[in-house]
Amino acid sequence: MEKIHNFMAESLLSISPTASILDASHLMHENEIHSLLVEEGGEYIGIITNHDIGEKVVSKNLDPQKMQVAEVMSFPLIKLESQESMEKAAQIMRDHAIHHLAVTEHGQMLGTLSIFDYYKYLVQKHPR
Repeated sequence: MEKIHNFMAESLLSISPTASILDASHLMHENEIHSLLVEEGGEYIGIITNHDIGEKVVSKNLDPQKMQVAEVMSFPLIKLESQESMEKAAQIMRDHAIHHLAVTEHGQMLGTLSIFDYYKYLVQKHPR
């Protein structure tokens, strides 16, 4: 059984909940990532994804310069320990209808696991 830590992204790139959606979008684009952890007071409190921005801002013709990350982010942050199985990660993503999980080790944040990471796992598990 494959563990999350073998497929997760070890990025802890984060943004403040008071930052603009435009700033979040630029940061994701510059780093070629699809999500950012939202950090406040030294704690990770949520996550914002490119999907959140598309669904909650762009599709509604809202101004990304005037909106803050806190208005769009998903919270509470759903976390899973790095030693859990990829199957459990998929189940949690499915149960919560999310595409990203925060990954921890002994309660310390390590990175994130996305639906894209799960797809890579499936391709590796079932090669043609």
